[in-house]
Amino acid sequence: MKRNVMGLFLVLSAVAALLPGRLPGQTPTGRALIYSLLPGEEIMTAESVIALSADLDDVLLVLTQGPKGPFSVFRDGKKSKAFADLKEAMKAAYEGRKGSSDKQRNCASYKPGPAPADALPSAADNPGGGQVVRFKDKTFGPYLLIYSSRATPDGARAYYTANDKESAVFGCTDGRKLAVGGLPGDYKFSPSGLNAAVLCQGTLNFLDQKKLASLPLQQVAADMEKKFIHTIDGKKFGPFGSSFNESDYWFAATGNDLYYEVGDQLFRNGVVLLKTPWVDPCSFYPSADGKTYAMYDYQHIAFSDGQKFPSPLDITVFVRNGQTIFKWVTLENKKDLVVYQRAM
Repeated sequence: MKRNVMGLFLVLSAVAALLPGRLPGQTPTGRALIYSLLPGEEIMTAESVIALSADLDDVLLVLTQGPKGPFSVFRDGKKSKAFADLKEAMKAAYEGRKGSSDKQRNCASYKPGPAPADALPSAADNPGGGQVVRFKDKTFGPYLLIYSSRATPDGARAYYTANDKESAVFGCTDGRKLAVGGLPGDYKFSPSGLNAAVLCQGTLNFLDQKKLASLPLQQVAADMEKKFIHTIDGKKFGPFGSSFNESDYWFAATGNDLYYEVGDQLFRNGVVLLKTPWVDPCSFYPSADGKTYAMYDYQHIAFSDGQKFPSPLDITVFVRNGQTIFKWVTLENKKDLVVYQRAM
């Protein structure tokens, strides 16, 4: 009886390991070997597919022993015979596939999609003078000038930049509005649509020509060299130098915190989070609460608890049961293609 129970356990374990989205040997925070390259064997990157998602891993490798082959294919967990011709190998690799994955590497910064067609804000001339922002059935303004307006992907609200007599304005159609100094430029909002920030140049009102004309030209030029971030809830960060631009601040896709980089420091909501010589917003993955993170470059993927692994070929980050899960594939020891998964 014990032998039968043990046999059943082994069978069930083997079946579970082969279920879609779970590689043999993989555990919720573990390591799974996909394939080990033979001596002299290389992965043809452009011809292969390595794409991860929360529940399914799409790994198809076209392999070669040199520029002229022979070639082979690793697909569905099995390696094919050798092919003398690359065209034959490619046919074996993709024949019968319902569709190859063309997913680009998961970007950690928030990239909002388009708003619904029936929830697009617009700027219009006001009969009494100036301009207004129209959104759904409401009108906002008038202002002397509307610079820009943009709705959140859910169509719930829109943000806009404008100028009145006293100063520039950063506003939201939910009623929030603040005066900002200088010339408003790029602005961004968070995944929830509730947080937003605008990058402004200088502190002077650029529509107040009388005041500008009364100031020394050097003073106006020096003011224009300064940049500030203003948030919709009234916070102000800066001044930053003239080289600070729209790629230096962002909202993360995993939460609603504002991040920006100045010099060798990365800030979260205005507070220094870490010191680093360089951060790519697409490669910095904070948890939803911002307390932990992972970041990678061409050498490593590093976690806030100090763990490091070789740089990922592909990575996906998702939330499951309240935890931020990092899942990535990497080439270890220049030969082992491995999938890692861990929670933070």
